[in-house]
Amino acid sequence: MIVKNQYPICEFDTNKNPIIHPTNFLTENLPKKCVITYLRKELEHFCKENKLPIIGHLNSEVFDIPIYEYANDTDRLCITMALCGAPGAAVALEELYAMGCETFIVCGGAGALTNDSKVGEIIVPVSAVRDEGTSYHYLAPSREIECHKETVEKVVSYLKEMEVPFKTGKTWTSDAIYRETPDMIERRRSEGCITVEMEAAAFFAVSHYYHIPLAQLLYAGDDVSGEEWDSRNWNNQKNIRYELLRIAIEIVKKL
Repeated sequence: MIVKNQYPICEFDTNKNPIIHPTNFLTENLPKKCVITYLRKELEHFCKENKLPIIGHLNSEVFDIPIYEYANDTDRLCITMALCGAPGAAVALEELYAMGCETFIVCGGAGALTNDSKVGEIIVPVSAVRDEGTSYHYLAPSREIECHKETVEKVVSYLKEMEVPFKTGKTWTSDAIYRETPDMIERRRSEGCITVEMEAAAFFAVSHYYHIPLAQLLYAGDDVSGEEWDSRNWNNQKNIRYELLRIAIEIVKKL
């Protein structure tokens, strides 16, 4: 049943039988645990260093994203990437779930909305403001969406156990990186958001829709809290980025 609205983005169909579903063309052959990362160079370094084999791909018209297998005597998981933005996040999660992955940790960077943020600081988002379009196709309209509570609690516990400093907080998921205006940043900050990124709300929505255990690790990258943008050289923080990927892998093993 379609819940109608004046604005298309706020219309919601309760029908759970889409015309096309990834199980129509994908087979279940991947490990149950998965890390999705947006740290391409660091992933390539990790895969080369550990000689990880490619066991599949996420296919698209733009390019095919490799899926790597990480395995030892006690653990078997896969590591891959997703296209940027909420639609790419949802498609990747849908397809990986259809191919057998059941538990996810996502890791990548985010813009900092508070001036006390330090570059490289790890944030575990517990909820997201839904300022994107994809999540509205999975869940009825609401201002915010929570991350999978049980998985967040486990991630927080493991980070403490590993003695890794972190913060928890709310993130702002936006579709438009070049429309982060001072007034909108202030509004989101007043709502309690400490970061801005482009995927969390979509990941959380698909996770809720399928009841998938999922949590996210963000690292504070560029600073958009002031009058001028400060890149803080966020995408060249190789050691920080590599360590975040390693932490995500260690945590998903424990889930």
